[in-house]
Amino acid sequence: MAKVQLSTTQDGEFFPSRTTGALKTDPARHKRPTLGCLPSHCGIQALIPRMQSLFPPALPIVMASVPPVNAEGPPHKVGPFDADLTAFGWGTGWTVGGVGWYRKHFAITDLTAGEQVEIRFDGAFMITEVWLNGVPLGRNINGYLGFVFDLTPHLRADSLNILAVRVSNVGETARWYSGSGIYRHVWLNRTGEVRVPVSGTAITTQAADTAHAKVGVAVEVENRGGKVRTVQCRIAIRDGQGREVATGSQNLAIPAGRMRRIDVALDIQRPALWSPDQPNLHFAEIVLACDGKISDRVSERFGIRSISVSPKTGFQVNGKTYQLRGACLHHDNGILGAVAIDRAERRKVELVKAHGFNAIRCSHNPQSPYFLDVCDELGMIVVDEAFDVWEQPKLLKDAYNVYFKENWRKDLTAMVRRDRNHASVAFWSIGNEISEAISPRGVEIATQMRAAIREHDTSRFITQALTASYSGAKGEAARAQLDVTSYNYSFNAVEKDHAAYPNLTFTTTETHSADAYDIRQHMDRNPAYMGEFLWTGIDYIGEVGCGSSRLRSNTAQPDGEKKIIFGMDVSMLNFYVWDFPAYQSGTGEIDLIGQKKPPSYYRDVVWGRSQLEVFVQRPVPPGFHEDQTAWGWPDVLESWSWPEPNSQPMTVHVYSSGDEVALLLNGKEVGRKQMSATDKQKAEFKVEYKAGALTALAYGSGKELARKSLETVGPPAKLRLRTERPSIVGSAGDLAYVFAEVCDEQGRLVPDAAVPLTFALEGGARLLAAGSANPYGIESFQDYRTRSFHGRALAVLQPTTQRGEAAIRVFSPGLGPGNLTILLTN
Repeated sequence: MAKVQLSTTQDGEFFPSRTTGALKTDPARHKRPTLGCLPSHCGIQALIPRMQSLFPPALPIVMASVPPVNAEGPPHKVGPFDADLTAFGWGTGWTVGGVGWYRKHFAITDLTAGEQVEIRFDGAFMITEVWLNGVPLGRNINGYLGFVFDLTPHLRADSLNILAVRVSNVGETARWYSGSGIYRHVWLNRTGEVRVPVSGTAITTQAADTAHAKVGVAVEVENRGGKVRTVQCRIAIRDGQGREVATGSQNLAIPAGRMRRIDVALDIQRPALWSPDQPNLHFAEIVLACDGKISDRVSERFGIRSISVSPKTGFQVNGKTYQLRGACLHHDNGILGAVAIDRAERRKVELVKAHGFNAIRCSHNPQSPYFLDVCDELGMIVVDEAFDVWEQPKLLKDAYNVYFKENWRKDLTAMVRRDRNHASVAFWSIGNEISEAISPRGVEIATQMRAAIREHDTSRFITQALTASYSGAKGEAARAQLDVTSYNYSFNAVEKDHAAYPNLTFTTTETHSADAYDIRQHMDRNPAYMGEFLWTGIDYIGEVGCGSSRLRSNTAQPDGEKKIIFGMDVSMLNFYVWDFPAYQSGTGEIDLIGQKKPPSYYRDVVWGRSQLEVFVQRPVPPGFHEDQTAWGWPDVLESWSWPEPNSQPMTVHVYSSGDEVALLLNGKEVGRKQMSATDKQKAEFKVEYKAGALTALAYGSGKELARKSLETVGPPAKLRLRTERPSIVGSAGDLAYVFAEVCDEQGRLVPDAAVPLTFALEGGARLLAAGSANPYGIESFQDYRTRSFHGRALAVLQPTTQRGEAAIRVFSPGLGPGNLTILLTN
């Protein structure tokens, strides 16, 4: 299969214009895309404030408010945000959708007799319609899955062809920021008449150990010609170094217009097995030949490994038990939006792995194919999730549930066939918090889904993210369709169900950071509880403020004003929605630009990755206290730089795996505490503020295990630029992530600095995005100006040349500038 990329995310062939009413090919190929390829503001419904009508009056629902426009307040329209035109307000982070048109002119002058040409989209949100030379090819509904259209019957071999694509994302289509338009790669595939269809190869490990493996390769072969063809299918397995380790072949005759499947079993001696510890990969090279000529060629990557689940041994890969330390991830890429540039997709997986996670739940929809490629390479375990809704809606009136009955089977099948060769994928999830899951109709749907999955894959485990209210006898019928029982949030439900149903295995498919210690204890004593998936690994745009905190008067009465009901337990959803211009969820343990947040440091201690961490809570005004949501965390910083004088003592938070912790201020002990299990590896101290050095010490059995200090730093004096990688590939698929840091005269980060920043670029790169992790920092992200948050901001650069250098500078009034050069290579 000859494959050519026609991709928004790589080479800009498709590109949204800035004019209302149409999107077209951009001949310059260097204009800056809007956030996640958002189209122009056309056809958007106004903000809907009438959510109360969806629920009984006894259940109060208050959406995030938008302040009136005034000179001192935030603008209602900036970049991709529009508080007046957004269809679902806080849910989608105030972003807008619309209708976008794309057009591509192209010629194929070297077509051979019988050649087949098709276009494959990796994803476009939401409803996509495609025409070639004025002929409609079809439409696709699911905005998170790829789709293919055959171009062959309508191609012009002697003149230009015009491919037109219309993508509509109008109305209340998503509960979080989805992006709009073509946001993933687009490919042109060329084959002979006898060919392997897209996703037509299935590779399974039938048996495997370090001495020997048996691998099954099933290849679908279709004959698009007008006569019977005799086909030779040759298969060669190569290891990661390109060495041939097994071969096989089979001949068969395929009638005109029909498809047949070839099954070949191959033995491999001393295979390099895939595991989270050693993610070794193999390639199946498949060649179809007719009459001595190659008609199609496919290379499929896979891993040789066995997986199992058991209430006694938990989740195992190749016979070794792994506790699933998982993170839920939405598909967006922070200030880049939803656009799936390869480097952004890879970085997302690298970040969660670097922070100790070994598993990812694709919530609540399939991620890009390249994202899963990276998971294969880095040894992540993946829960591949299909749907957020079935037939019953969740607040929205234009979402996928409207199309579910007619499309679920096609879409679920497409996901399984697309992803079944990924070694990282161990679980298929058929839904998230499905309202009708335990109803007779819901059980019927789940039964049909199970059968549909098993038609195309029998080697992975089927699960569903159930609400905790479906535990016990109430959810027996729903659980009967699952290989693994999964609950969102309630690890206590796991404990109860394990006692009643000892043959079941469990995960918690969403958890809170605050419960990390308790969950670890439960998992350690119960192997049937195989793992957790934190909500969320990385902050995302939308569902604004569900990880928030707020100041409340000590005399204020408790209220339910910020409760939102999704047909689940009210107690699970007590979140305080940040008002506009906040646009982030705030739930991530990694912030929107990829920096570690305080709960991630606590998790490091719980998981044994660190013995000691220390933070200081921002002072709360007298007469007030700080509330956090269930997903929230106290407003703490790694800082001992606070205004003087301070009339109240500071609250110091120490996280430690030791049995004793001590606190020193300028060398003098100001506190010491014995740690017990009830402390859950947390200690708090009240300390009068005095500039200098605050040092925490952790002890175990009287011996010092670790110490960590926070120093008072000076005022902002200069800027520093820091890059994650000093050189990048000179390709539009690679990116440079450059952090601007506000430092004092000694080069120390000023941890709470918020200063205006201006970036400047020279050389072979362009600024693709700039911004900070400030949850209220709503901005265009494509301006060279931004503002630091907690002393940092981020600039994302995209190469415009294959080789050379890109020089970036950053300025702020009164501060020394920062300078950095990025090397571009090929």
